Amino acid sequence: MNTPQQMALNALLQDNYFPLTEDTLFVRAQQRYSLFTMFHAMQGDEWMNAQGWGTKTNECEWEGVTCTMMETDGTSLGSMRRRRERRLHPHEEEKVMEMMVTRIQLSESNLQGSIPNEIAGFLHLQELEVSKNDLTGRLPSGLYNLTNLQKLYLDDNTLRGSISEDFGNMNALEDVFLFGNELGGPLPKSMGNLKKLRRFWASDMFLSGTLPTEIGGLESLKGLYLQNNQLVSNLPSTMGNLVELRDLRMFGNVITGDIPASFRYLVNLEVVYMDSCELRGGLTNDVIRKWRKLSDFQAFGNNIQGEIPTALGELENLKVINLAENNLVGTIPSSIGQSGNLLSLVLRNNRLTGSIPPGLASSTDILHINLSENDPDKDATSGIDGQIPDFFGSFTKLKWLKLHGNRLQGEIPASLSDATSLVHVTLHDNFLRGEVPTGFCDATDLTNTRSGMKNLTADCDGEPRIVECSCCTVCISGSSISVSIVRNGESGGASGG
Repeated sequence: MNTPQQMALNALLQDNYFPLTEDTLFVRAQQRYSLFTMFHAMQGDEWMNAQGWGTKTNECEWEGVTCTMMETDGTSLGSMRRRRERRLHPHEEEKVMEMMVTRIQLSESNLQGSIPNEIAGFLHLQELEVSKNDLTGRLPSGLYNLTNLQKLYLDDNTLRGSISEDFGNMNALEDVFLFGNELGGPLPKSMGNLKKLRRFWASDMFLSGTLPTEIGGLESLKGLYLQNNQLVSNLPSTMGNLVELRDLRMFGNVITGDIPASFRYLVNLEVVYMDSCELRGGLTNDVIRKWRKLSDFQAFGNNIQGEIPTALGELENLKVINLAENNLVGTIPSSIGQSGNLLSLVLRNNRLTGSIPPGLASSTDILHINLSENDPDKDATSGIDGQIPDFFGSFTKLKWLKLHGNRLQGEIPASLSDATSLVHVTLHDNFLRGEVPTGFCDATDLTNTRSGMKNLTADCDGEPRIVECSCCTVCISGSSISVSIVRNGESGGASGG
């Protein structure tokens, strides 16, 4: 049976372009053999980009292969043979300059099969990019011998097995993309040895176990992407050592416990996605205040308790806040939005009280506001109250305004319809009165919403009517939908996302 290794050896022995002689450099022969093995192990005849591969030509000219003149071991095949015959210990000969493979880039090339262990033969390889193929099998042990490798892109294949503790030997690594495979098992503790690692992307797989405390050794790490795995862990306090971290994504795991106090040292954080993780405890001003560069903070679907830290309103770069579906109480800090940069505020399904924060008036480019369902028990112990502010009408880019399920009072301001980009407006289940502005209606037919408006709800059903609305897509009576009115060819909904 011809294995990929046997086929590669046969090709090397019959290679007129690169004949094997006593003077042939071992590292060059090994490199060529490893490329032949890759070709046969990964079904090279089926590749989309295979120009030159497997042929008797210079391997440095094969599609996706880059060579660089490098200083390397000058041991010849003849020298190796003589040492073996005399049973001498191997030792490196004097260094020579030779064209060595430093990059292999074969993404989206229909690679199939498994990565052969002979990949260890690329002693000078700095970048391996084979993402978006159909590679299967386990990560070969030879991969972990590539101590000069800086960029490893294996994402979007069907690789299985686990990441070996030998991973920590690859101490030149800067970028590792493994996402979209079927790798499982725990993260290796040895990864803490990778002092140059900048991005580790291992999302959407089957990683399990806990986050190793050694993760705090990744002193150069800027992006940690572990979302949508099967991790069950707390956040190790050693993560506070990741002072270069900009992007942290952990959603879709079970990350129990609180955010450690040591996270106050993560002063370069820009993006935090910690939603649906079972986080509990509270958010503290001492931690949040240090995240001065934060622009996107999403921690919805957890069990975060206590009040929203006032420090959130002090973060001038913050554009997105999503703390929906927690157990937050108290008022929304008045400073939220005062930076003028906020684009999305989502605080639905908590138990917040008080009025809509005046600081929002400064964020005139805001796109989404969702403060709905903060009175879930309808018992007057929670819920946003006060009036809908007139300044909402100045939000000309606002698309979603969801305020249902609260205790808002007073009349709906006529200026609200000046927010001409609104697509979804839900005002039901409040104590509002008067009339929904006719500016939301089609000027030629006041029984239809204006062009672009898909959802407009209010407490406009029942007797006596609390709110008059001639063009609402859905009218509500109390806490239930009693009339569903179809407008503009669409059926309105009252739930609001």
